[in-house]
Amino acid sequence: MSASAASRLLSLLEAELDLTLFSREKRQLVLTDDGDILYRRLMQTLDGLDGIPALASDIRNRSHRRLTLVTAAPIARTLVSPALARMEAGGRSMQCSLNVETRFDIESKVAARSYNLGLISLPVENAILEVDVEPILQVGVEVLMPREHPLAGKDTVTVEDIAGERFVALRPGQRWRDRLDQVLGLAGHDPEVSVETSSSIVALQLVRDRLGITLTDRASIDLQKDDAAVLRPLADTPPTTYAAIHAPGPRAPLATTFLDAVSEIVETRRAADPEAAAMLELI
Repeated sequence: MSASAASRLLSLLEAELDLTLFSREKRQLVLTDDGDILYRRLMQTLDGLDGIPALASDIRNRSHRRLTLVTAAPIARTLVSPALARMEAGGRSMQCSLNVETRFDIESKVAARSYNLGLISLPVENAILEVDVEPILQVGVEVLMPREHPLAGKDTVTVEDIAGERFVALRPGQRWRDRLDQVLGLAGHDPEVSVETSSSIVALQLVRDRLGITLTDRASIDLQKDDAAVLRPLADTPPTTYAAIHAPGPRAPLATTFLDAVSEIVETRRAADPEAAAMLELI
């Protein structure tokens, strides 16, 4: 452009910014200190704009390689860890963060996008924050008892069978404690709790040590064939539904691959164990 046109544009810019960018001495334009600072900052901004495609590519690569998961400790042990191992063995390696939180924190932090995906049992209890819910598994309720317990000889036990037993129970407010109170309460019984704990994993060991029986399911526990404890189905009890939850909108790219691996783990357990096949059903 002509010198006069450039001069007019510079004057308009100075007026708009309310800055003196050039000193005009002897018909020459010399950058002022303000002009020099503006120039350097603008170059940094323009360099940043040039870097936007590279930044977007980095974000895409991270989202396709990283998965952040949150669940309860028993689910992390029986479903999540085996699924991640299956992905790794199949060449589907990734960067993963696996966290164990309370139920409220799982729901609220997934809604706030602190995690890509959460695995919980239904129903969702936090009605304030919105999450997308995808049921993936139904699991029958069972009674966990020592292998030599008199009820272990039965194929199926009833609420009346267990009404007079001593229980290892989670603390009030925890999901399996609520189920225990509900199942017995509907039949007109209160559970006799011998030991109370906040940990499902500790509850398993307490049952092994013959301190009582408890309610659980095969999504929360995976016993070995020679285990000191056994599982027996509890008759006439609705199954528990497990679901994947994520923030509203599309799932993280790796989430689908992970949930496929969870399904594969469930199918492997069903194929290897007829008892498990009767209690685990993919949705």
